[in-house]
Amino acid sequence: MTQLSQTQNASAFGDTPLRRIILIILVAALLLAGIGFGIYWYTNGRYLQHTDNAYVEADIAVIAPKISGYVAKVPVTDNQSVKRGDTLLELDPADYGATRDRLVTEVTRQQAAIGSATSTAAAQGATIAAAEAALASARAEAERAEADRKRYEQLLAERWVPRATYEQKVAEAASREAAVAQAQANVAAARANRTAAMSGAGGARAASAGATAALHSAELDLGNTVVRAPFDGVIGNRTVRVGQFVRVGQQVMVLVPLASVYVVANFKETQIGRMVPGQVAHITVDAFPDAHVTGRILSVSPAAGSRFSMLPPENATGNFTKIVQRVPVKIALDPLPAGLRLVPGMSVEAEIDVRGTPGS
Repeated sequence: MTQLSQTQNASAFGDTPLRRIILIILVAALLLAGIGFGIYWYTNGRYLQHTDNAYVEADIAVIAPKISGYVAKVPVTDNQSVKRGDTLLELDPADYGATRDRLVTEVTRQQAAIGSATSTAAAQGATIAAAEAALASARAEAERAEADRKRYEQLLAERWVPRATYEQKVAEAASREAAVAQAQANVAAARANRTAAMSGAGGARAASAGATAALHSAELDLGNTVVRAPFDGVIGNRTVRVGQFVRVGQQVMVLVPLASVYVVANFKETQIGRMVPGQVAHITVDAFPDAHVTGRILSVSPAAGSRFSMLPPENATGNFTKIVQRVPVKIALDPLPAGLRLVPGMSVEAEIDVRGTPGS
């Protein structure tokens, strides 16, 4: 075989110095890439847990009235920012105001009844004292009259006085005894009147307490005709209109605290073994892929997400297929970059650095 034919055969099989150099370079590059990836994984990558099953969340408040009534004013609209204490809804206060005024009158009347009954009870105390004094005097007179009767009875027996005089003393003693009975009746009546007055005062106090409690409830209802924002936020899903009748607990709008949003990332159960509160999280927002958002683990759910569903899976019977569960991890966000607006429901990706934890 000639040298020309050998060269042609080598070229046909790709066995040229240039191709060998390229092959060596490729193998070296792949080897270096593998070594680099191995070093990265050993020093950094193995400590990073990533998931794209994560979303922006917030503690959204459902706004609902505590009382029923017709809507008089709705001073806010969808997507409007409000401050804590701002008026969100006003109900017609006419009926509740009338109830409050009626109960104010009732409380005043009951207070007057208490005063009248108390005064009557105090006056009956003086009447009782006077009646008891009169009773004591009547008893003294009765005792004196009885003593005279007995003395004249002895004199009559000895014929020192006529019978007519003795009978006069008997009548006088009987009259004094009747006076004692009348005085006793007066004392009993005065005491009964005082008891009745005190009972009336007690009843008036009970009625006043009931009216006062009802007045307090009516004042609360009147105050609740104005629904205010419980915290700073943005109004959303406003469904109420002026003139509409709303019931207790009926949802009329929601309030979203955009200043305090957080992320809930659903990691696989095989990823959370080294996760503890305080670890750094890097967040990538689908809507703002170039934004750099960081945070820290606030807490790890006490159960897998499936356990909180309405119908938790039951694996005790039938065929079993093992499925990796996901555990929600709550991430508190650091201050966001200027101009970045996150709203609940946004999709994000979360990456947790678990370095420095036990067992790492």
